[in-house]
Amino acid sequence: MGSSIRPASPADAPEWLDLVRTVLGDQYPVKEVYDLNWIAAQLSPESGAETWVAEMDGRLEGTISFLKPDGPNANPVANLGRNLIRPESVASGSADTLMRSINELASQRGEMAVVRISALDNAQQILFENLGYSCVGFQPLKHLLQQRVGVLFYVRGAKSVMVTRNSLSESLPQVSELAITALERLEILNAMVVRDGATGYPLQCDLKVHEGTIDDYELWRAQAESSNPPQEVSGRFNHGFGLLRIPATYVLRAFLGQRDQKMVAGLTYYLDEQDRCARVTDAFCSDDLSMGALLAHTVKAVQDQLNAVYTEIDVLATAPRLLKSAEQLGFVPVAYLPAFFCRNGRFSDVVKLVKLNVSYSLENGDFTAHAKGIVEIIDRYFEDQKLGLAIINLLRPLSMFTGLGDGELRKIARLFVQKLYRPGDQVFAKGDIGDEAYVVLRGKINIQLEANAPPVAQLGDGKIFGELAFLDGAPRAAYAVTSQPSILLVIKRDAFADLVRRESGLGMMVMRNLAQDLAVKLRGVNDALSGARKMPAKA
Repeated sequence: MGSSIRPASPADAPEWLDLVRTVLGDQYPVKEVYDLNWIAAQLSPESGAETWVAEMDGRLEGTISFLKPDGPNANPVANLGRNLIRPESVASGSADTLMRSINELASQRGEMAVVRISALDNAQQILFENLGYSCVGFQPLKHLLQQRVGVLFYVRGAKSVMVTRNSLSESLPQVSELAITALERLEILNAMVVRDGATGYPLQCDLKVHEGTIDDYELWRAQAESSNPPQEVSGRFNHGFGLLRIPATYVLRAFLGQRDQKMVAGLTYYLDEQDRCARVTDAFCSDDLSMGALLAHTVKAVQDQLNAVYTEIDVLATAPRLLKSAEQLGFVPVAYLPAFFCRNGRFSDVVKLVKLNVSYSLENGDFTAHAKGIVEIIDRYFEDQKLGLAIINLLRPLSMFTGLGDGELRKIARLFVQKLYRPGDQVFAKGDIGDEAYVVLRGKINIQLEANAPPVAQLGDGKIFGELAFLDGAPRAAYAVTSQPSILLVIKRDAFADLVRRESGLGMMVMRNLAQDLAVKLRGVNDALSGARKMPAKA
């Protein structure tokens, strides 16, 4: 006997509970999912979520929901969730029958479909791929179950939407490989040019950031409309918590950026308590400066004050400045979602970005060949984090790198190589032509004006030296000798110059910092010489 496909009702609560226990066990973090009254309320049409089930012989073989969006939403997307599939239902064909019915409903409504699949669930990967879905993203460590698990994003396109999609003419390098792969898999023709050199919003500026209420935010956003601010963030998808998108009461928070007595930027976000995820939901900026600094403030606040494991933001692919600023702050693109945002009847692509605040390692998922290609791309995007936070934390306080975000520091960190030195080893000699700068990872370095002279300075962990010759290639002005076993991080001028050619904004920031540092040192020398000249002669 075949399975029947029908809308769920509150009477299905006992069978839905049995399905949850079969698929997720008894340890799902949110205990409401084991409460029959709560389940019945969720399966009721009055909940706002539209749930469909596959039933065979009185037992639910599978279920999936059209999740309710957060507020008014013109986006042409069927956001599917709570996809609970018995393992045997894949073999019996019940799961296939259920999803074909869902596909038909989405097509009738002119909607694309998107679904999140556990990276550990190979059966669902195969099921959805056989039904015409394409993997367009992978987010590691997304949901907390017994342990943190990643998810794969699968999309089924809709031709009625794609024909009015804003085709991208350019893409940034940090997004392009994922974008091109996702578009090809969805059979979307888009001959985009990959162009580097985009300038993000400044991460530091004279912006005063205030916490505000949502009413404050809406007031200032309405006033900003007169300046026609660019639309950059898409955040009107379902705001449920965790893998099962549990509806929960949460506090929508706002930051407002002030300059010259006027609120010029704002951003809203909330914390998913289950996954410890901070989600940015909306933003506006009425000048050309403030969005980067406001996002930087938010990232730091949610990490320091809310202990967020990661921060998540969906940015339009047509917003290169915000994409660049997010990259500078250490965000990584994890999904490319074509035509997921609608405004004035035109559809734009969305890039899902994540900043992890914990160490990353690729989980051992059983990926299909189709999914593995996407996973490998995003794994490369996270590769910089594998350098370890220790090196980045070492570089961050150095005056040479003041004002750089974690993403920029990671790019610079990749240029350093480690060198080991024994006590008494000469790092460089006076008069050497230098093209390297050094950071002391561990150890102690003596700076000497002559080979056997007492040191004029001793440099310990976290100190930088040799940057003058690194900057201009002039001969070294002193000797550098290790006084104990030392590990140095070494960066060559040519490698840094290549990065600067690709990232002009980063290069300008570092050069400005070096110039300011040199100015401080020169003033110190001038003050010392001036003081010596003013000293009265001894009688």
